[in-house]
Amino acid sequence: MMTVYIVSQPMAAAVRSKALQRLLGTLLGASAAVVIVPRLDNTPVLLCLALALWVGGCLSISLLDRSPRSYIMMLAGYTATIIGFSSVNQPGEIFTLAVARTEEITLGITCATVVHSLWFPRPVGDALRIRIQNWLGEADRWALDILHSGDPAAMSRDRERLAAAATEIHIMATHLPFDTSNLREKTAIVRALHDRILMLIPILASLSDRLSALRNERAHLDDQSRHAISQVTHWINSRSTTIGVHGLSEELESMSAATQRSDWYALNQLGLFSRLQDLVRTRDEGESLLAQLDSPLTMMPSSPNEIIGKTSSRPMHSDPGLALLSGFAAVIAILISCTVWIELGWAEGGASAMGASIVCCLFAAMDDPAPAIRTFGISLVAAVPLAALYLFAIFSAIDSFPLLVLTLAPTMLTLGMIIPNPKMALPALITLLNFCNSMAIVERFNTDFANFLNLNLSMFFGMFSAIFVTRFLRSMSADASARRLLTQTWKSLAHLAQGKNDEEPAAFASRMVDRLGLLAPRLSVSKDGDLSGMDALNELRAGMDLVALQRLRTQLPFSERMIVEELLQAVGKHYAARSAGPLPHDEQLLMIMDHALNTLATSLPAKSVESLTALLGLRRNLFPKAKFVRCVAGSAA
Repeated sequence: MMTVYIVSQPMAAAVRSKALQRLLGTLLGASAAVVIVPRLDNTPVLLCLALALWVGGCLSISLLDRSPRSYIMMLAGYTATIIGFSSVNQPGEIFTLAVARTEEITLGITCATVVHSLWFPRPVGDALRIRIQNWLGEADRWALDILHSGDPAAMSRDRERLAAAATEIHIMATHLPFDTSNLREKTAIVRALHDRILMLIPILASLSDRLSALRNERAHLDDQSRHAISQVTHWINSRSTTIGVHGLSEELESMSAATQRSDWYALNQLGLFSRLQDLVRTRDEGESLLAQLDSPLTMMPSSPNEIIGKTSSRPMHSDPGLALLSGFAAVIAILISCTVWIELGWAEGGASAMGASIVCCLFAAMDDPAPAIRTFGISLVAAVPLAALYLFAIFSAIDSFPLLVLTLAPTMLTLGMIIPNPKMALPALITLLNFCNSMAIVERFNTDFANFLNLNLSMFFGMFSAIFVTRFLRSMSADASARRLLTQTWKSLAHLAQGKNDEEPAAFASRMVDRLGLLAPRLSVSKDGDLSGMDALNELRAGMDLVALQRLRTQLPFSERMIVEELLQAVGKHYAARSAGPLPHDEQLLMIMDHALNTLATSLPAKSVESLTALLGLRRNLFPKAKFVRCVAGSAA
């Protein structure tokens, strides 16, 4: 009964996906219990330590993967404690108990999967296609707002929403292999589309920055920049795909080649044209790939194999240190519960260790799991009297399966209808799960109220242990979480600048955009003055510029390459220092950066400006208000 509610999802593919994950996690956890318990049953301390370490290890591994697949390892952890601690008094029956639990889980999985597949199934492919279409439409609105100086607050909300949507699309795409729509065979196209989505965010952010720099220099943009903006705006509004793209790209390229690099305005104008080209190219590829989802005969801007063949599953943010700390907290909470259980000779005390392991695993991904664990406890308070009413009043008056269904229906259907409400989903689901668990329906009626009360009190103690340990070891505020994410971002940028992290642009953007989606809600509620006004997009733009410089530096002439390499090392030291403490005032880095800009602006050929625009973007991100020393007058060769 519990499994049916746990695996039930709005989309049928997600149900099948979670059903398989729950089966694999159960098998792995049951196998661990079968291996551990018989060997250590005569040494309770070692048995408790082994099971606690198993839970902590599985939880740490699961937290390193923020996709739905992480459920496998998390479930494997606490399944071993459910089976293991239930069988310590009868270790010879451990295999039978493990098989019985696996059978129960398999039955629940099968029922949920069949029902969701046959009655009103919602394919994930249809929802994913609509989500991507909406995303591209929102990206267009953001682009038009940028090009025409829209409301800064609205643009800030747009980019936060787009970053969160990119992560949502990534997670939805993981369910595609379990889908029944025709999108299942086009997973590679979806991944290619996701890459374009990832790249559009830093492109649009950089475009906004270039326009801000130009408008800070002059009250009115020059005619050529206004013409370029007008052309791109018309192209976006016309919803063109391949029509006019090549002509527009060539016109922007010719504008870029003809741009004088004599001053700061001209360099930012060059950056504007370059980012407009990137926007047109990436958006066009995204629209063409979207059309390819519906019609494989649609013409694409380049070979489908060339675009799709370069895609792979993109990485998401992970925090190994926090994962280990969460695993350690679970180990301590379980050991505290086991100590009380053993020292008091509490017959039903094993349930406290099970409860501690379950709640520590379920809420470990939160900044502060304690409030959610407390909600779990409150829901248990509501569920236990309800379960007692059924067990000791209602069930004694019934003697058949139809009557069982009729008596359970009002409670289970009512709670089931509340679950889709986002505000009530967690307490309703937890109440329902605790209700099913507390009843522990068996073949024959059992009136042992003392055993019922003891088991549930034991569960409460496990939750108290989990809250105590979590508060002491694991909980962190939104400010602390934001600082941790920013520190990891700066360390990544330091490694990237120093050549210790060789990632392609889309992979780096995937991790950074995922962090942006995590940072945005934390920064919005932050009360730390140092974090107020912090724009995580600056780090994303800087990272993409560093990726470009690392990729292009080997193509530069020797003297220019040496200058860029010196600059990259200096940038790496800057971000390493920033991750270790307050923002450094690095005047030496500013001098190195301006020297590099002057050199590349006067020496690079007109058609080799990508390195120059990346360097310009990096300078704008690190020193947005610093005055730039003018370049030598004249255009590039």
